[in-house]
Amino acid sequence: MDSVSVGAFRGSVKRVVGPAVMAFALTVASSILLSSCGSPAGAVPASAANGRCPVCGMMVVASDEWASEIYYKDGTKLLFESPGDLLTFYVSPADFKGSEYQRDRNNIERISVKDYQTRKVIDARQASLVYKSRVDGPMGPDFLPFDKSSDAQAFVASNGGQIVGLSDVTRQMVDNLRKN
Repeated sequence: MDSVSVGAFRGSVKRVVGPAVMAFALTVASSILLSSCGSPAGAVPASAANGRCPVCGMMVVASDEWASEIYYKDGTKLLFESPGDLLTFYVSPADFKGSEYQRDRNNIERISVKDYQTRKVIDARQASLVYKSRVDGPMGPDFLPFDKSSDAQAFVASNGGQIVGLSDVTRQMVDNLRKN
């Protein structure tokens, strides 16, 4: 090769390798920044219309018919794909990178789920939750919330299961439900 063709070759390598190396470096830097920044366990402002479920990792839109939410007194919330994911986090937030703040139930302002029949937002602390019925949620076996105890009783009579309250839910129940 003569000096002109070697120089031309080097210039073309710089033009090709330079942008490729730069793109790779930016991708690595962005990944590091995104993984180290952000709110604990997917917390978003309480007014947010969407977020990432800290249990299954899926993007959740608050208006989805199965979406469930935990609101905190600091003005943040967590969104969950289903009541089952919410309860999985609720009984063991440390397993899903819940912050110390999120682990303290005294910091919870409200817990919202949607009535299985009406899809109306209801208070999970007051809901009748059907556990282990023959009816699945969007991710398989799930806790099915009802605003009215009588509706939950009628549902259990037709579809099996057991009615529990939020304070009755244990890690063992969540684990057993997820095994199915």
